[in-house]
Amino acid sequence: ASNGADILSDVYNANPTAMRLILETFSTIPANPNGRKLAVLADMKELGEQSIDLHNQMILSLSPDVLDTVIFYGQDMAQLASQMFPLGHVYYFKKTAEEDQFEDLVKQVKESLKEQDQILIKGSNSMNLAKLVEELENGE
Repeated sequence: ASNGADILSDVYNANPTAMRLILETFSTIPANPNGRKLAVLADMKELGEQSIDLHNQMILSLSPDVLDTVIFYGQDMAQLASQMFPLGHVYYFKKTAEEDQFEDLVKQVKESLKEQDQILIKGSNSMNLAKLVEELENGE
């Protein structure tokens, strides 16, 4: 990121196996000195009727002792977000046909992310997280 933070971005395609594996991998990467680990997780698309259940299963791969802050984005992440971590370390932003809180998401990530931190950004391409990565890299 333009502020010196490390970004691990996988924002083209998302499915439960890939999300679980990248969360597990991210958890094993040693944190930077005085750094925190943050994750932005957005909806995985095209999962059919089981979508919410498959999203909720991600709780098994989210380690409160490793991840300082988790930011959820998208309709199918809402229920999972409500089950996570102590308040103040979990954020949820909507993306529905009626409302898209993307700009609020970007603002929260920029406020949360410090130069020594590491951030994982994962979700389906249609969730537009590549734009978030771009804004973090360019410091816009």
